[in-house]
Amino acid sequence: MRRASIAVFLTLMLAVAGRAGAGGFAFDPHLSAGDFDDLAGVVADAVAFPLMSSAASSGVTGFEVLAAAGGPRVDRNASWWRYAVSGSTYGGIWPGARLIVRKGLPWRLDVGGQIGQIAGARFLGGDARLALLEGGALSPAAALRVSYTRLQNAPMALEAKEAQIVLSKGFPVLTPYAAVGVRRVDASVTFGQAPVIHYASRQNTTTLAAGVRVHLVPFRFVGEVRKGAKMGGFVGVGVGL
Repeated sequence: MRRASIAVFLTLMLAVAGRAGAGGFAFDPHLSAGDFDDLAGVVADAVAFPLMSSAASSGVTGFEVLAAAGGPRVDRNASWWRYAVSGSTYGGIWPGARLIVRKGLPWRLDVGGQIGQIAGARFLGGDARLALLEGGALSPAAALRVSYTRLQNAPMALEAKEAQIVLSKGFPVLTPYAAVGVRRVDASVTFGQAPVIHYASRQNTTTLAAGVRVHLVPFRFVGEVRKGAKMGGFVGVGVGL
């Protein structure tokens, strides 16, 4: 019964977040190359694998499933939005939904995967986190993390690769964390008829993230703010060991 309740809860959260992220991409011939650069940066903000994790390793028995929603804050009057996106924002946030699964491995390594949707397009990704310092009563934990995400079955192609240094401090119930990193974005699109328009964008962006995890066994509640091309926010709830 308990497991069934947890599964229903996660499914309902993803369903609600999925409706919030409905919409689509609709490229207008008025879209400029500069507009596409802006679009690529914000889409990368929306789909890049959020941290939502501490720096400490979870160990070989560690396992976690999170349902998460959120995204970047956008200006719907911006030309990249008017000429490329058909969708809605909520409180200024362009929301997407995702399911995140993580597993602890030996050698202080944790790996994860995500699947989600933004503006009717699916995205897939993975991450790996190596704990460099496990932390203690006074010292923080530190880790090196890398992640990769790409759009699937979308009218534009996009890949986001990120490397981060993560710090966190564990307390009995709360674990605050922060990270600094670099993100590489490669995106392209072809649209229109006579003439056909093709744009490509390659960007390197410094990223910042900070958040808090709340542990109420077996549940986890996570809130995160992130700065990439734009400021954004994510919330997640899940279960784990």
